[in-house]
Amino acid sequence: GSPKGREAYAKLLVPILSIQRDLDIVDALVHNENKLGALTKADAILSKEEFKKIPFKKIFNAFADNIYYSDPDRANVYLGGGAVPKNEQSIAYLLRNDILTNVEALQAEVTYLIKEQKKIESGEEQGPLETEDLYEYAKISSSSMKKYLELVPPAEIELGRTYFSAIDEA
Repeated sequence: GSPKGREAYAKLLVPILSIQRDLDIVDALVHNENKLGALTKADAILSKEEFKKIPFKKIFNAFADNIYYSDPDRANVYLGGGAVPKNEQSIAYLLRNDILTNVEALQAEVTYLIKEQKKIESGEEQGPLETEDLYEYAKISSSSMKKYLELVPPAEIELGRTYFSAIDEA
């Protein structure tokens, strides 16, 4: 796209890059030995507004609907239900849904395991925690996010990361 368009797309990528960073942090936290502390931190991250279903979809759609339809007439026809999405866009939506499904499973699993860990620590139940599902949801969330970002043209992703770094350091 044009330099102006590239800039706009890159700015729409910033919240997605923030979600990616958070998912990478959560993936590291769930493997931490200090289960209760780490799960509590993971829970706080996963409770952020952008991890709720509707805001999550809006963040991804704002980017995908713009990047894959740089021709406004085609975008309007598509959004009105009259055009077929490009292959990359179909893949992007599938990946977005895969990320969301696993994030929701991860949220539920973290909440459940915090309760279980508290029962173990109080002596109500025997340990250790069963963490296979937790690890799987965290891994898939992170890997699907990486695949999603691989669909983004290199110039946009580079510019998006530059904007993200500037905001992240501020």
